[in-house]
Amino acid sequence: MKIRKPCLDLKIDFMRKGDLPTVMEIERQSFSSPWSESTFRRGIKRKNPHIYFFVVRHNQIPIGFINFWLVKDEAHIANFAVSPTYRRKGVGKYLLARSLGYISRRGGRLVSLEVRASNIPAQNLYRRMGFHPVSIRKKYYTDNGEDAYIFCIDDLSEIDLCIGET
Repeated sequence: MKIRKPCLDLKIDFMRKGDLPTVMEIERQSFSSPWSESTFRRGIKRKNPHIYFFVVRHNQIPIGFINFWLVKDEAHIANFAVSPTYRRKGVGKYLLARSLGYISRRGGRLVSLEVRASNIPAQNLYRRMGFHPVSIRKKYYTDNGEDAYIFCIDDLSEIDLCIGET
């Protein structure tokens, strides 16, 4: 699968404390039950070697983020969002692909995530990236009782990620 870097000046790196105001704004714009700032703060301290928080920056400003944990060969994507201004421009696909590459290089094979049943754009992105639905968590989301679909990549080594610069 060939992934092109969007025609933007993008850089992906670890989330820092100074990113939190912008990240929290993206979080609030993206989710009806946003994570708290303290959850992000605890995660970016990097005390747990299995938890990763990355941001994608445009002109040094965070425009998206992803959080996942990786234990041995299993990864779980817990949180992933792109600023509404940069959606549908390939930023999320690029961030997800780069994160999957990172997971793979560290021995990750199985990758899972939950997605709202109503979030069709996200489901379509995940399918294009090699995920498939495996189960439903009934009434998973506490804000409205919506179901979550569990999506997985069973073996990341079977996904051919060719990430280009343009």
